[in-house]
Amino acid sequence: MLSCTSFLIVVTHYLLSNHSGSRRYWRNWYRRHRGKQAHMVTVGIIANPSSGKDIRRIVAQGWVVSNQEKIAIVRRLLRGLEVAGVDHVLFMKESLGIGYGALETLGETTLRAEVLEMDMLARQEDSTNAARLMVEYGVTCIITLGGDGTNRAVFKGCGSRVPLLPISTGTNNVFPEFQEGTTAGLAAGMVATGKVAREHSCWHSKVLRLYRNGTPVDLALVDLAISTDNVIGARAIWDVQRLHELFLTRAQPWSIGLSAIGGMLHPINAREQEGLHMLFGEPGQCVQAAIGPGLFASINVREAHTIALDERIPLHLERPMTLAFDGERDMTAYPSDTLEVVLDADGPWVVDVHRALTISR
Repeated sequence: MLSCTSFLIVVTHYLLSNHSGSRRYWRNWYRRHRGKQAHMVTVGIIANPSSGKDIRRIVAQGWVVSNQEKIAIVRRLLRGLEVAGVDHVLFMKESLGIGYGALETLGETTLRAEVLEMDMLARQEDSTNAARLMVEYGVTCIITLGGDGTNRAVFKGCGSRVPLLPISTGTNNVFPEFQEGTTAGLAAGMVATGKVAREHSCWHSKVLRLYRNGTPVDLALVDLAISTDNVIGARAIWDVQRLHELFLTRAQPWSIGLSAIGGMLHPINAREQEGLHMLFGEPGQCVQAAIGPGLFASINVREAHTIALDERIPLHLERPMTLAFDGERDMTAYPSDTLEVVLDADGPWVVDVHRALTISR
């Protein structure tokens, strides 16, 4: 029950708000306020129902994470969160009901869980909107189930304000790692409850930011590619012969995807304070890399050099080209555009599961 002070806050908020006619607005505001009043520890879970279901599953031999397996992963996450002392879980609203499916088979639990009140668009913006709403609710950690694209969308909504624990269930899985849900939930819970400090249990990832006419317009957590295609089409990049230019926050030869190309030439760790810029074409050094599960490709690298933090690299386009962010074409650019790519240190905070559990003993 709200105190007198809280009641006055509600009335004042009502008088000052432009949303007085929205029932959903007041329901969401009350839930946020109720959570803060009770000092509940809340964790967000964003499970992308569409992750791992694009054209790269046809042209490669990718591992498919079924919807039932996603439910099972979330169920194990919930057990770990409960043991860590988390009170409340918020699920992103999505078409398959992954959160509900996990709760139905969880059995007795002390966790209180609910689904965010939000409009579903059935697009990547759902993950962005969910992350933004979760931050407004006061979550102290967000767990994601998806690939690089899912985590890019989530980061757009939450920024570096809340640490992420990414679990790999997508097609491009460079940013997220394969994690066991039980221990991942426990680690996320330890961070969320403050039992382990963020600065000791998380690491700060890099991010590539695209500027158009001096204004930031998009970002990539792993790779930003310029393709000679002039239409977005199926979005996913799978034909490396159409690559013109590539920027990487990390270049790992053991990765699957575009970052493996850089990794075979000039390895850069995810936690190193630099990135890699590559230009393709003849004449050049032929590099073979695993660009997809069971799929290798060769490409000629004309130039490659490291990028320093905050270094601005202009793009010079001679004709219309498409830009792909974390493996998916999202934008068409033109020679008249003034474009720059910057490597920024202020990317997502990422929970280090091994570190968090080791220091939580």
